[in-house]
This record gives sequence, structure tokens and C-alpha cells, in this order.
Amino acid sequence: MLKKLLKYDLEWCYRPLIVFYLLAIFFSIIVRIIESFEQNLILLIIDKICCGVVIAMIISILINCFMRNWVRFIRNVYKDESYLTHTLPVSKNTIYLSKILTAIITLLTSFIVIIICLAISSLNKETWLILKESLEQSAIYFDSSVFSLIFVFIITIFFEFLFIMMSGILGIIIGHRSNNLKIIKSIVIGFAIYIILSSMSIGALFIAGLLNSDIMSLFNNIEVSSNALKSMMLVGALVYAIYNLGIYFVGNRLLNKGVNVD
Repeated sequence: MLKKLLKYDLEWCYRPLIVFYLLAIFFSIIVRIIESFEQNLILLIIDKICCGVVIAMIISILINCFMRNWVRFIRNVYKDESYLTHTLPVSKNTIYLSKILTAIITLLTSFIVIIICLAISSLNKETWLILKESLEQSAIYFDSSVFSLIFVFIITIFFEFLFIMMSGILGIIIGHRSNNLKIIKSIVIGFAIYIILSSMSIGALFIAGLLNSDIMSLFNNIEVSSNALKSMMLVGALVYAIYNLGIYFVGNRLLNKGVNVD
């Protein structure tokens, strides 16, 4: 049953996302083709317009990825569709898991498409050499391999965006336990969860800095050590992973306590 639920959730969320994916890739290719020719005023204007469209599509991909998942959760669990959802021979655990897996999958594919678009539109022989040199120097600075550096950076960013998604979902669950102003309360609570947990992370990092001068360099106007930056990236990825798991279990527990269907 999880596969069927996941299929319908993914189809609903991907319906507009696929359009933005294709548009973003299409205009990225156009940018790459235009920049392969000798530039003149007309081509330069078209190039700038297409670059702007690519940026707009990337922003639209992220916004729609978040909004589609949140709207799907509300409609399918609390609104008219919920009457069918909650009559299915499936537990709330499975319903909730399907929504979370959908959020992870759509966010992951959105990240992949964005990286592909940036690579197509921005990478040429010159920028590739500059990027390669920068990554190699950064890897030496962090005493790490280029692959490890890129992997940790992408994972950290992905977990942070997933944390925003999960905060919104938990905000929806808590906000819809009330009898009025559910949407407004969901937005406020979701934002509050994100701010509070993010502040706790900074606070924990500051406390760790009291015990470690390298980490404290992040808060002082002095040269930041490579160990401090490396520790921040690794700890950041770990903290966001813990937050996401914690929010998942809290949301699952609250959902199982009952749902106020509109």
C-alpha cells in the first residue's frame, strides 16, 4: 500500500515540477548555445534574458517543491481528500511515511535538476578550470579530498532544505490540531520550529567554541581555521540529520493521536 500511496503523492507533486524542470533545462541549453557563438549586442541581450529565466526557473523549482508537498499534506490529510485517505486500509504511519518520502524524493530530484542546469549554463572551459582549481585549493585547505568536500557541502545544504520542509510539515500537524485559524497557526508554528532549532544549533556551536578556540574563531573577527570550518560543516550535517529524524518521529506520534478533519 505504501507504494501506491507514494505513487499518487509523487504524481501530484511532480505535475507542475516536471514543467519547471524542463523549462529550466531548456533555457540552460539555450544559454550554453548562445554563449558558444561570438557575442554581439543582440546575442548578449538574449543571453542575459535567458540567464534570468534560468534563475527564475530554479527559484520556482524550489518554491513549488516546498509548496506542493505542504499543500498535498494538508489536502490529503485534513481537507476533503482526507475522508478517502483515512478510510483506506492503511495506518497513519504509512500515510505519514509516504508524505515524508515524497518530500525527500522531490527535493532530491529538484537539487539534481538545479545542479544540472547550473552546470549546463555556467560551466565552460574557463569556468571549469577556475572551479577545479578552487576546489583543489579548498580540499588542500581542509585537508580533504575534492569529492569529500563536495559531498559534505551538498549533503549539508540538502539536509538544511529538508529541515525547512520538515519544520513546515510539523507546523501543519500541530496547527491543524486546533479548531480555528489552522493555516495561520501552521505557518507561525512551522516558522517558530525552524527559528528555535536553528538558534539552538548556533547556541550549541557557541558553547562548543568556549571549549575549543578553533570553533570560537567562527564568532570572532579573526582568521577562521580550516578545522573550525570543517567541524562546522560536519556538525551541521549531523545536526540537521538529527533534527529531521526528531521532527519525523514527533510528527508521526502527533498524527497518530488523532486528526481533526475539516
